[in-house]
Amino acid sequence: MTAPNTPTLEPILRLGLTLGPAIEIGSVPEGDRIVTTVLGGAAPGPDIEGTLAARSTVVSVTRPDGCTEFSSDLVLELATGGYLSLDYRGVQFGPAEVIDALNDPDREVDPATYYFRGTLRVSTAVPKFTYLNRALVVTSGSRSAEAVVLDAFLVT
Repeated sequence: MTAPNTPTLEPILRLGLTLGPAIEIGSVPEGDRIVTTVLGGAAPGPDIEGTLAARSTVVSVTRPDGCTEFSSDLVLELATGGYLSLDYRGVQFGPAEVIDALNDPDREVDPATYYFRGTLRVSTAVPKFTYLNRALVVTSGSRSAEAVVLDAFLVT
């Protein structure tokens, strides 16, 4: 039997999102649901550079086990023309005191103290990036009360 083909990660995108006020929907069957408006965002490059083309929201549901699931549909307008449609799904968990600190705008929290990972499904008609339509992209994130940064990696 041959050895497995071990995947590697190639950085392709860093996306910064500025968040607006959160709207607490309340306790739903899946957990506590919050919807947060994304006020703006940018990918500074070098390979994928652009800005958010439309307002969006981030939906978070904190499950009874303390894990928070995130989802968001974003549209990135590329600096070179065209768009990337980004379908984000992720999870976050960590010690309760660390997660509480993330929601405090006056505190800075080391991303190494909590887990924030996800996937990013990309859809585009831009020829240079159509390979992403069939690729697996994973993310590692960091967040504060007002912002989220997603570093995206192509699984090769």
